[in-house]
Amino acid sequence: MIHEVVDRLAERLRSDHEFEHRLAGRVGGGLWVVAAVALLPVPLFEQVDPDRYPWWLALTISFGSIVWGLLAMFVVPWDRAPEWALFVADIAAVAVVAFITLSTGGTLSPARLYIFFAIIYASCFMLARYAWIVAILGALVWVTPVADERGYDSAAADFALALPIFLILNGVILFARQLLDAHRDAAEELSDEHAALRTIATAVAAGRPPDEVFPAAAEQAARLLGADAATLNRYDPENRFTVVGAYSALRESAGQGQTFEIDPDSEIAYVRRHGQPVRVDDYAGRDDHQALTCLSLGYSSWVSTPVHVRGRLWGTLAVLSCEPGALPADAEDHLSDFAELLAMAIANTEQVERLAADATTDPLTGLANHRAFQERLRAELGRAQRHGRSLTLALIDLDDFKAVNDTGGHGIGDEVLRAVATALKDALRGGDVLARLGGDEFAALLPETPALEAAAALERARQEIAAAALPGGLRVSISLGLCDVEHATDAAQLTRFADGALYWSKEHGRNRLSIYDPETIHELSAAERLEQLQRSQALVGIRALARAIDARDPSTSEHSERVAALTARLAEYRDWPAERVARLYDAALVHDVGKIGIPDAILLKPDRLTRDEYEIIKTHAELSARIVDDALDAEQVEWILSHHERPDGRGYPRGLTADQLSEGAALMAAADAFDVMVSARPYSPGRSVEAALAEVKALIGAQFTPEAAEALLGVHLAAVADAA
Repeated sequence: MIHEVVDRLAERLRSDHEFEHRLAGRVGGGLWVVAAVALLPVPLFEQVDPDRYPWWLALTISFGSIVWGLLAMFVVPWDRAPEWALFVADIAAVAVVAFITLSTGGTLSPARLYIFFAIIYASCFMLARYAWIVAILGALVWVTPVADERGYDSAAADFALALPIFLILNGVILFARQLLDAHRDAAEELSDEHAALRTIATAVAAGRPPDEVFPAAAEQAARLLGADAATLNRYDPENRFTVVGAYSALRESAGQGQTFEIDPDSEIAYVRRHGQPVRVDDYAGRDDHQALTCLSLGYSSWVSTPVHVRGRLWGTLAVLSCEPGALPADAEDHLSDFAELLAMAIANTEQVERLAADATTDPLTGLANHRAFQERLRAELGRAQRHGRSLTLALIDLDDFKAVNDTGGHGIGDEVLRAVATALKDALRGGDVLARLGGDEFAALLPETPALEAAAALERARQEIAAAALPGGLRVSISLGLCDVEHATDAAQLTRFADGALYWSKEHGRNRLSIYDPETIHELSAAERLEQLQRSQALVGIRALARAIDARDPSTSEHSERVAALTARLAEYRDWPAERVARLYDAALVHDVGKIGIPDAILLKPDRLTRDEYEIIKTHAELSARIVDDALDAEQVEWILSHHERPDGRGYPRGLTADQLSEGAALMAAADAFDVMVSARPYSPGRSVEAALAEVKALIGAQFTPEAAEALLGVHLAAVADAA
């Protein structure tokens, strides 16, 4: 609302010349009418001699003044009149005041005060030189009746007193006008800058991409300073700059998108080195590269200022003019102010880009994430169905990836995932879509590609991955399931069939590729296979939910993954068979999924919980068990339900004792508590591993079973030995 008011005021101020002339003419006309009306009762004053009063002339002047005043107010086009027209009209008013003063009592005449109206009017509306003349003439008119009554000597003395007063009055009003003009100019400049920034801010808020926002910023900078062109340049690390935004009133192409080497002796290099504005008023006579480039494009003067975004030197904003010295004297200041405001818009644009990338990109591999892939899947499937074209979906899993993490650690596991992502990407075309759905799961979408062609490309990738020596000297394999659009009517069905083909590959030896066909789906439709497939799909969704819950609180980020990995290592230390280790790992991954039902105000509270809040937190174990009941078997559900139980019976939700607590729940409880102890929380810093292990020893029999504590200590000692 304020911006709109400022803009309307600024728009009015931009037409000041015409507006002031119209106002001055109308105010002057009004004064003539008022003076004429005020003249009529003058003969009634006692100091006026009726015998000497020129009745016919006074009436004529009054009538003429009224006519002239009305014409000045409503007819005369003052906005087109020359500057001296107002001066002439005011001089006429001074003469009339002198005549009326002499005719109506001289120094005692009430009309004598009318001269102040003429002086103030001139000071308010005329050029300064005209106003000074009127002030001097006003002083002469003021002392004229003195000369008539008391002689020229008295008049000269009064003139010496009156002239400074009239000149000071005139000077004060002229100075006030200058202040108002300065404020008006500042308001105009501020309004222009606000309008320019609002244009940019509107573009940013509308989600327009940088290649639209930046040229708009360059155009607004040029218009703000009356320049013929402008460029927004972004510095590159390799001593180059790229024109990311350009505007020119002279030519269609303004260099948008071009990259240039920075001449170390150029002004743009100076801006980069010193972070200060630079001005060139005339390139004529210079033969350096920047000067010759500007002159060849028709520009003679140039001003540039640095653009700092979030405290770093981001680039430069430059304006150019075809005429030497044509840019305003304070162009550097205005351009710097605009650059500061522009920097905020650039920061917002970059933030929007980062948020969009974060929302659609897997941070580990740089591939599309699950959300982005689902959007592309629906879009490509709709396009394929509308135009009768092929489309193949491939779902990809790393075989036994848990062993990679267990052997090499999560750091090596991440490197393996990146290497596999690179191999898959190299096997696909530019128009294909590759995504990491989560964990060790990938998906590829191949538009206009039937299943057999897609299988040929992905089979080569499978063989290369199986033969490659990956980081840590590890070797991995992948299993793939493919389905093309001719078998599916929607995205969910296409995904389900591809997942069925992937399951077939897993069940028939892994490290292979399978294409969906009706016979395959028939064999997978046996009751036990369907149940496993449904459980697997449900577990994938629950795992995604668990990851989302961890992500709600930065202090618990990836907590479930760490607990699952540690729980699996504890079970292996206890010589559990691989199948039970895997089942315990799956359960630990989703042990905290019930926290979805805990309000954020409690779950994310930065301080210690109250007793009532802690009672609410304790409900998450039962809720977790209910959520996973259809996706996991009974033993896994029991592990999750009991992962906060204690040997001393003080745990929850059922207060089990040592003889009632299963080993799987005890191992999960130890891993969960240990991860909490070594992780920093808003209300407490994380402990060292040694301090956490010491507390575990101290709480054997109370919070931890002897077997779980022994496993935790043994896994730590093994890790220390491996590191050595």
